[in-house]
Amino acid sequence: MANGGGDVRIVALGGFGEIGMNCLAIEAAGRILVLDCGVMFPSPDEPGVDVIHPSFEHLVAERDKVAGVVLTHGHEDHVAGVPYLLRELDVPIWGSAYTLALVERRFKESGGGRLVSRVLPVGGSAAEGPFSIRSFPMPHSIAENTGLVVEAPGRRILHTGDFKLGLRGADGGRTALGALAEAGAAGVDLMICDSTGAEEAEDAGEEDVVEARLGELVRGTRGAVYVAIFSSNVKRMGSLCNVARACGRKLVLAGRSVVAHAEVAASVGLLGLDRGLLVPVEEAPSRPPGELLVLVAGTQGEERSALGRIAAAEHRHLRVAEGDLVVLSSRFIPGNELAISRMIDRLLRQGARVVHRGTDAGVHVSGHGSRREIDAAIRAVRPKAFLAAHGTFRHLLASAEIARSAGVARALAVANGEIVRLSAEGPALEGARAPVGRVLIDGEAGVPEPTMRERKLLGSCGLLHAIWNADPEGLPEGAIEVVARGVIADEALPWFASEVRAKIRGVLGELDPEVRRTPQLCREAVRSALRRFVDKGICREPYVIVTILPSPLTPLPSAP
Repeated sequence: MANGGGDVRIVALGGFGEIGMNCLAIEAAGRILVLDCGVMFPSPDEPGVDVIHPSFEHLVAERDKVAGVVLTHGHEDHVAGVPYLLRELDVPIWGSAYTLALVERRFKESGGGRLVSRVLPVGGSAAEGPFSIRSFPMPHSIAENTGLVVEAPGRRILHTGDFKLGLRGADGGRTALGALAEAGAAGVDLMICDSTGAEEAEDAGEEDVVEARLGELVRGTRGAVYVAIFSSNVKRMGSLCNVARACGRKLVLAGRSVVAHAEVAASVGLLGLDRGLLVPVEEAPSRPPGELLVLVAGTQGEERSALGRIAAAEHRHLRVAEGDLVVLSSRFIPGNELAISRMIDRLLRQGARVVHRGTDAGVHVSGHGSRREIDAAIRAVRPKAFLAAHGTFRHLLASAEIARSAGVARALAVANGEIVRLSAEGPALEGARAPVGRVLIDGEAGVPEPTMRERKLLGSCGLLHAIWNADPEGLPEGAIEVVARGVIADEALPWFASEVRAKIRGVLGELDPEVRRTPQLCREAVRSALRRFVDKGICREPYVIVTILPSPLTPLPSAP
């Protein structure tokens, strides 16, 4: 299959030049196979947004060609976009049993609908349209993580998915390297590779090291211990169950995502939850603090997460106090450092001791391979060409350079929207681009870009709202009401409102009578004048709303 045949197109839809929102399309023989469909989480300057998924415009435009979606594993940056995609397309979803169980739970939470799920066992094979798909196991920080071999007519593509090799584990990475070598034995025209750890010099560590260190920390703490983890890290959950048993503590699950992942993992046999070990979060206040090990969601400083609410002293059942320990058993995702730092400060002010990877490297190990691990994976596969995926552009460039150093002459780093054509001569960029973008979700509805711009403006510059009744000539009849929020100090508000009223009356007096009697034109003229006036006066440009109401003394027109 590695030689001859028609061309294949690889379309980068998400995860190329960013952390998260992973999604790409493989197009061959008039059909499209989608690999992963994830989300990313908003930055602090995107208020009110819950998640962000890639634009599906390219796939929707070719809806009759989409054969299905294949998922590499269950992390949200790879699967949580599926419910949104299925609002647009009716296609089957392939994945391991655990991955599909996570998708089905999220699908129900988002309102349900029609989900056609097809199990692709780890190490199993499937066919969809002109595509032949085989999965193989790869170590990562979630259960049932897989790489994929996709055979399209005449081309063979290997996608690593997210991975590390386990070089510091008991077998020194031999199992993972063997799986890669076996997958590549028949020849690989293109290797698509996780690049998240391409700048890391130190190889990823192993879970047994984390379990041992967490045990030491728990045994050395008299108060309650809170351990924040990525909710999908079932191995870490299992480690904490072991620590709780060994230290004679009860385990508390706090946070909807932690509870959901624990229940799904238990339902498919990946996590043994000893009911005698668990204490409901509602009962935690009645237990001695030294008896509790709390597994909590909220590693990235999310304000409404369980740990975020604990840090703000707003959680209904959990409080930290002097003598308690909080462990962030996770990495800091780029862009979240400020929110995490703010959360840590709040916890420290309440008397807790806080430990994280920056102060104690043993409390977390990465699920992504280092430079050396990426190099070893490439040498095991021996691909003809290489495409860097999953990372910011600097990660992609570093990964492509590793491939070239490993002897792969054709190594590409592309951005979202770019299209790679894979022919007998190798991969090359097409001149055309696919439509791409980010869709911001608030609750279950999308947030249009103009709405987000308004939110940002309100948050940074405040709101100025002027309201008055207009007489038949368009002049104010009675008082002009001025409402200002986040614009000026409260003590200066009376003066400021008086100045605004005077400016409005001055502007109206200078307007052409026809403009003044046309509410839409009048509103825009006053709005523009107020923005300039406030900017000049106090060096601020608030979001300005002008509301002109009809005079209460003017009779409404009678119905015909």
